[in-house]
Amino acid sequence: MTSTSTPPGSPRRRDAGRPRGAAVTAAVLASVRAELAETGFEGLSVERVARRAEVNKTSVYRRWPTREALVAAAMDGLRDEFVESPDTGSLHGDLYALALPIAELAARPDGIALLRAALSTTAGNDVSTDASRRVSGRADTVFSIADRARARGEWREGVEPRQAIFTLVGAIIHRTLLERAEPTGDWLDGLVDIVCHGIRRAPP
Repeated sequence: MTSTSTPPGSPRRRDAGRPRGAAVTAAVLASVRAELAETGFEGLSVERVARRAEVNKTSVYRRWPTREALVAAAMDGLRDEFVESPDTGSLHGDLYALALPIAELAARPDGIALLRAALSTTAGNDVSTDASRRVSGRADTVFSIADRARARGEWREGVEPRQAIFTLVGAIIHRTLLERAEPTGDWLDGLVDIVCHGIRRAPP
């Protein structure tokens, strides 16, 4: 009778036995982000992702048939980091709270890697579409920020709310990918201040 048990001394894979599911997904997506930080999208290997996550590569392909699907899923796995922005009582405070988690993500090696993958011409539509959807999801939050700011007289009529978040995100991307500089708290505070000056109602 043939034994199916793991040979002595061999590492036990996360996809060996049950339960699996969530544990395998978390391990693989963490591995994707780590591999992206080391190799970029162009060098991303499903085999290395599986090896780092300690799962069989067939477990990866069964869930995510392409590299693009893997990276899109890794982005989706970050959604819990983008919570609803609180009402701080001011336009500056609200926009800072909105932009801060984006800046913090962009300052991390895996965050920079995901941004590069989203902008890569070889990454395909799955990645760029998911990145656009993620930014647009944050843009929806700006509508509630704008409503509160209008009630306080801080939001000038004619200013499109989505342009505010796209301005913030674009500047953060420029800072991290082109300037290769960290979006520090002071830098972000200055950026938000500039955006607020453009948004606020002109004095009578």
